[in-house]
Amino acid sequence: MKFYKCFGLSFFVYLFSITLTAQTFSILTEENNPLKGCVQLENPPIGDSIIYQNKDLKVFLFPENPDKPNPAIVGSWKRENKQLYFCPLIPFSKNLTYQAQFPEVPYFTFKPLPPKNYTQTIITEVFPTIDTLPENNLKMYLYFSAPMSDGNAYQHIQFKDDKGERLATPFLELTPLLWNEDRTRLTLWFDPGRVKRDLLRNQKLGTPLIAGKTYTLHISKNWKDVNGYSLATDFVKKIVIKQADRMTPSPKNWQAIVPKANTKTPIIIHFGETLDHALAQNSLTLYTKKGKKVEGKATINNTDKEWVFTPLYNWPSNSYRIQISAKLEDLAGNNFNRLFDTDLEKQNLPKRDLPYYYFDFRVK
Repeated sequence: MKFYKCFGLSFFVYLFSITLTAQTFSILTEENNPLKGCVQLENPPIGDSIIYQNKDLKVFLFPENPDKPNPAIVGSWKRENKQLYFCPLIPFSKNLTYQAQFPEVPYFTFKPLPPKNYTQTIITEVFPTIDTLPENNLKMYLYFSAPMSDGNAYQHIQFKDDKGERLATPFLELTPLLWNEDRTRLTLWFDPGRVKRDLLRNQKLGTPLIAGKTYTLHISKNWKDVNGYSLATDFVKKIVIKQADRMTPSPKNWQAIVPKANTKTPIIIHFGETLDHALAQNSLTLYTKKGKKVEGKATINNTDKEWVFTPLYNWPSNSYRIQISAKLEDLAGNNFNRLFDTDLEKQNLPKRDLPYYYFDFRVK
């Protein structure tokens, strides 16, 4: 059965207290489906003491003034297996915005259909791209093919364990969200208060991710782009958790594949581990030994384990130095000066505040 997901902007932070099975609103769009144009709610929750009725699924014309809500739209209901449907008496208008509501489920607003020539937004990449992460992994980056709406992004992002149970609040739910300027990259922080040992949240709730376990990251296509239309597809990825990383990254562990002089062959630096994707893109600068910046294009490849630099002009035979910002981090937030999970005062460790580190090589 083919669906088009509803346009949803939730204005509430919601905690599921009844069931860990995801509820998903959709609009049926299959041409031959007798329920085409109806709202579908998958897996409607069952209350502890209240038996919800079909009529508890209500759809409203989205109000311009929240203090003056509109009456519920007239229609009919149908329940089949794990799906509940609402079919409006008068078909939804493509020029209007609606909101679907059901107890125990976040509110969703939607537009029935995007324009025929509209290209739906997709998730192009999720970093780290590797399938195995350290237990103390600190950040994730979500990349989209087009600008996204703001709203409550966290309701669309779930981590589930191997039993299918949803992890409760693994992320630090920041307001406003950490978008880049064009709203195509969202930075997610795993709750630092749970990642860092000996903090109260860590002692009460433990780490968000546990070594030895396998999780499924699920990003719902109910998430809306800046124009209010759903993502084209869900994003699903399995992730295995390994032991925590408690070592600072160091250029002493790096290896270089050095090109020959008088060529444009790129220099390839192997980090020996996956580093923070966003920071790695802007933390390395190439100079000659005399301090002249080398012009060219840098990329981060091989699951963020390599820095590849292609010069604008042929390499002259010369000595070179890569300047590395000490703020560059690994996946656990450890930078070149110190570990993320370290109390310097308590452990009385020497404090390093070098702004840069260096990696030297020579082209012959």
